[in-house]
Amino acid sequence: MLSIAHSARHAAAAATFVVVATTSTSAFATALPMSLTINAGSTSSLESLNPTSVSGGIGIYNGSLSNAGNWNAYYNMNASSTVSGASASAYQTGSFSITNLTAGTVTYLITLALPTDVAGPQTGSYTFNGSVSGTLITSGQGRLETVGAGTSLWTAQTGGSVVDTLFDDPFLVQRSSQGATNFGSQNFSGVASSSFGDTIGMTFSFRLSAGSTASFTTSLNGSGTAVPAPGALALIGCAGLVGNRRRRR
Repeated sequence: MLSIAHSARHAAAAATFVVVATTSTSAFATALPMSLTINAGSTSSLESLNPTSVSGGIGIYNGSLSNAGNWNAYYNMNASSTVSGASASAYQTGSFSITNLTAGTVTYLITLALPTDVAGPQTGSYTFNGSVSGTLITSGQGRLETVGAGTSLWTAQTGGSVVDTLFDDPFLVQRSSQGATNFGSQNFSGVASSSFGDTIGMTFSFRLSAGSTASFTTSLNGSGTAVPAPGALALIGCAGLVGNRRRRR
């Protein structure tokens, strides 16, 4: 089970994204296509984001997307995953923004996910770090807020399991005139987990007023070492006993 350490956070304001995974014994980092899911009111969009360039196994993902009359989105992210023996790590960091093009307030659920280099959920000793900050930009009056009780502006996940959350409900930032308001940042560090999933990622959940833009800067990374399953440990023990018997002969 994952342990959640809300006490490790620092104050201010929020954002959110998400990540995915696959297996390899290579010590080299890889940059696989990320997935971006945007649920906005009655519309839904799933996009595969290929890196625009790759350097040293680190992928650079930048571009824009639009849903006519509903929203415009922009992303500029770096991400990679590495597996070396029993050790695994993955991270994504960068910025994301979305503009509400409709005439009313819209509820958004946005997930940015990157496949990692593990074949499936691993059990072991892992730690995760995450952060998010943001800005509300309006052409007049506007607001950005969490959806309701039990929700968070930003959620970190691995393999579909929650690692930690930032900017928990209630969260609200609003403006009475055109301009931009930076609503600060929150972060967590050293959150322990016994699992490293086939995905690592972030999810944003918020309401955004008409004509407003929510802009986020965010990061998430996890790393650690897998522990052999009990069956594998038993086999290792048997192999040791056989070796000892041979040496005695």
